Amino acid sequence: MIARALVLLAVLLAGAGVALADEPAAPASPEAIVAYHDSGEWSADTTQVVRRARRYVRRHLDDSSRRAAIVLDIDDTSLSNYACLKAVGFDRSTADCGDQTLPAIRQTRSLFRWVRERGLAVFFITGRREEARARTAANLRAAGYRGGWTLKLRPDDQPRRWRDGWKARVRHAIVERRGFRILANVGDQRSDLDGGWSARGFKLPNPMYVIPTA
Repeated sequence: MIARALVLLAVLLAGAGVALADEPAAPASPEAIVAYHDSGEWSADTTQVVRRARRYVRRHLDDSSRRAAIVLDIDDTSLSNYACLKAVGFDRSTADCGDQTLPAIRQTRSLFRWVRERGLAVFFITGRREEARARTAANLRAAGYRGGWTLKLRPDDQPRRWRDGWKARVRHAIVERRGFRILANVGDQRSDLDGGWSARGFKLPNPMYVIPTA
């Protein structure tokens, strides 16, 4: 109840023009991450970004004869690792979040449902490996991402530290080979958005970690 009240207060303050505290630079200290998240500011900032994405999609739905789509990252865009990482002091090297059933980020889930109701395609593009397909798909469904979507995962044999613009190449294939128009690409990392092949990118806040760009 207290957390919900804090979120509501943060949203109301933002709507009234009161500046919220800036997102801590990632990777932030555990204390800064918890303060930003548990104050409700993380949720309020996420709400603002998702609202901008929804407004953009609404304005551009009829701009082309191509079928419209959006792209969503998974970890800390569609599913939240916050509780899992908090339990290990935000040390990703000791976490097993990919093996857990993670909760949805409700704002992204709301966007997902909104675009699906309007007939847009949804592509989840994630840095998770192909071997995680079954449990990733099951987690998405359990978190409320139900209906039609396509899941794209990194090949199992791709070197872990190889930053090669893979996500951009997947978006290129969606546009050029499959004939879609990607209106919005939503992610929590700059590396989710780099490389083009979407009309607009929208970055969600994430002070917990940084994944290098390609």
